[in-house]
Amino acid sequence: MSSLDGLTIAVPRGALMKGALDLLDTLGVDTSEVRSNDRKLLFEDAGIVTMRPSDVPTYVEHGAADIGITGKDVLLEEPRDVYELLDLGFGRCEMVVAAQ
Repeated sequence: MSSLDGLTIAVPRGALMKGALDLLDTLGVDTSEVRSNDRKLLFEDAGIVTMRPSDVPTYVEHGAADIGITGKDVLLEEPRDVYELLDLGFGRCEMVVAAQ
């Protein structure tokens, strides 16, 4: 299968990328090219565009991507005109506080 009915999905590079691609694989999206090419950003056949996690909401908000996957921390840090549709249940956020 190439993409999900022509949707463009914004996928974050970094810690969430593997979990996001595993999820897309279970939906029938072929992510093999994304996994094998760490330099390319746009994968038209799969309907995937990869970027920094902090850029995902911007791409979705402005219509460059139809839907995106990013960390909840990214959504909470800067208010945007996007919504959290579903907690995907992967990824881990740790908060460390240091004081002197």
